[in-house]
Amino acid sequence: MAADLTDDVYWDPYNHAQRISPYETWRRLRDDAPCYHNERYGFYALSRFDDVLQASLDTGTFSSAYGITLDGIPMKPDIPMMIMMDPPQHDVLRKVVSRAYTPRRVNALEGRIRELCAQYLDPLVGSSGFDYVRDFGMRLPVMVISTLLGFPEEDHDMLREWSDLMLHREEGREGPTEEAAGLMEKTFRYYLSQVEARRADPHDDLISALIEAEFEDLDGTVRTLDVMEILGMIGLISNAGNETVARLLGWAAVVLAANPDQRRLLVEDPGHVPGAVEELLRYEAPSPIQGRYATRDVEVHGVTIPKGSVVALLTGSAGRDERQFVNAERFDVQRPIERHMSLGYGAHFCLGAALARLEGRVALSETLARFPEWNVESDRVTLVATNTVRGPSSAPITF
Repeated sequence: MAADLTDDVYWDPYNHAQRISPYETWRRLRDDAPCYHNERYGFYALSRFDDVLQASLDTGTFSSAYGITLDGIPMKPDIPMMIMMDPPQHDVLRKVVSRAYTPRRVNALEGRIRELCAQYLDPLVGSSGFDYVRDFGMRLPVMVISTLLGFPEEDHDMLREWSDLMLHREEGREGPTEEAAGLMEKTFRYYLSQVEARRADPHDDLISALIEAEFEDLDGTVRTLDVMEILGMIGLISNAGNETVARLLGWAAVVLAANPDQRRLLVEDPGHVPGAVEELLRYEAPSPIQGRYATRDVEVHGVTIPKGSVVALLTGSAGRDERQFVNAERFDVQRPIERHMSLGYGAHFCLGAALARLEGRVALSETLARFPEWNVESDRVTLVATNTVRGPSSAPITF
């Protein structure tokens, strides 16, 4: 029955109008086609919370080893990327980077994050408004991640621009632009220069920690990461952390302007800010679509997903699933959230989740302390053009 109902609803991840406003289509997918098949592009999509959760946990069936974006499956990356591996190989490298990417390193960044917030926001106090994303939200995370990794400060803005361009997608185009492909090679050459510099002169930064880390591989040998593995780690941490946090902060500006009663609660009681960050992640997931590859035939809601199929896990839809969240369409900073899917789940739970939450909490607190009220004209908000992340690339706010 579910397969027949698919004819009544159409979801196109490359259609800009549906990228801007996907939620009604996703609701219809959840209700009428929970295992949806898009014949034009040849992929399946799971949209209900429980289905996305179970597929995230079942890495044996829904594999990341062939790529993680709809337009990039199947693929074999030139540089080994942990996010494009399955257990047990994934787990070995995950433990290595987790020992380097420690809570101590993350928590030590809080002072730096507050300094950066003051640096960007203080000059804007008393103004009539500014672009919250371009003047603040997209600048902060690249500075924080680059500090963590140890990149020279004078390179931070350049790296942010490269990251934005590499993720850009043109309307109706499945793959990256030629400019993006060229920048990818240029970016990894830059990473390689930084690795070589740390080998010659180690610092107290994440790149040096990755170079020095020893671990036991699957065959029992003890070794360090090779240079390609290190480059993959740096690329994952840098690009993923920059882009998703920038979108989270952009959504904070837009959603809180649209819900002034919830913003007022945060101003009156900043203790609600950590919960507001979780609610923002649920309500407007910065990374709402995860690509997977089916390693075997699997039946979901009466529909057989054949082996070798591309499968979209709609984490953004899962966050609005009424089966999991009461009044899911309502933004509520006091909502008790047991769990959401916006940072992934299981083996591929977001490596930088703690840092993303810290950045969101500090940035939101510092913003509200200076600007307790603002307006956003929705027709002036523009979203990034990608099929992997979703959020404002520009969000002008006025006072």
